[in-house]
Amino acid sequence: MNKILILGGSQLQLDLIFEAKKIYLEVHLFDGNPNCIGKKYADYFYHIDIKDKEAILEKAKEIKPIASLTIATEVGNTTSCYISEILNLKTNSYQVSLNTTNKKSMKQICTKNDIQTAPYQIVSNNFEVKNWKYFPAIIKPLDSSAGRGVSFIENPSDIQDAITNAFSFSNTNEVIIEQYVKGKQYSIETISANKIHKIVAITEEYITPLPNIIETQQLIPARVATNEKVKIETFALKVLNSFEITYGASHIEIREDENGKLYFIEIASRMGGWRSELITLALGINYCQLLLFSVIGKQIDFTPSKDDIAIVKMVLSTNDFEQYK
Repeated sequence: MNKILILGGSQLQLDLIFEAKKIYLEVHLFDGNPNCIGKKYADYFYHIDIKDKEAILEKAKEIKPIASLTIATEVGNTTSCYISEILNLKTNSYQVSLNTTNKKSMKQICTKNDIQTAPYQIVSNNFEVKNWKYFPAIIKPLDSSAGRGVSFIENPSDIQDAITNAFSFSNTNEVIIEQYVKGKQYSIETISANKIHKIVAITEEYITPLPNIIETQQLIPARVATNEKVKIETFALKVLNSFEITYGASHIEIREDENGKLYFIEIASRMGGWRSELITLALGINYCQLLLFSVIGKQIDFTPSKDDIAIVKMVLSTNDFEQYK
């Protein structure tokens, strides 16, 4: 039986585990939590933190998998790419995984490839920002995800506190300040195999009112006109090529300003949170199956079998919980 490594055993990985089992892959699961929920569904479980690249690599050499992957974890993605590259499996390069984790690298690649992105400045070692003139602005760590350490500021007097907050969430001791682009926010969910890219869905993202910037809801498919959809998809394909994406799922976040201009926010060379569930419910497309197919050498052709709507709503307050009940 063909073997596959899955890095991370949380709830978010269950769809991937189940799909791997459906196509008769032997699942070897790694997680630093010995009681993770995925453990009871895997064929083999290894209590190894997914940050420990070398320990997992040594085990992978024994297992001899045909693929290694994860869904919605940055650490799992970089470790998976590291292992896969050394074992000559179908993967994005380890450097690509780093570039799609670090916001400084993202900005540099956008500048090099003429991809519209907001003006920015990198701040190192807690130094003060000097001569910053773009307000409102966002300050965030270069290497965080899921909104950790992010601040919205409107005045120069707010900069230092926001930088201190961002540094508290940074592992690289670098943070970024960039102009805040007002407008609608979308994410584009894609699948790639051997540098062939396909758009799976466009997600409409709901954000809390300023100054907080927290995603509250995600809607698939996004409410965009046909010409708008083409514009967004064309932008996404340019991003995928510029970042040298080769295999697997990608999650690209963008903003559209009031004049219709698109701005790159960030890219992750892995699936976005809840996207597999939303895409299945709304479009009838099995995103996890496509992810598996892309790294084991099968075709990634697909056609939506549903024309529906799916939304996930975050429970962030008592009112949200009452509405949920």
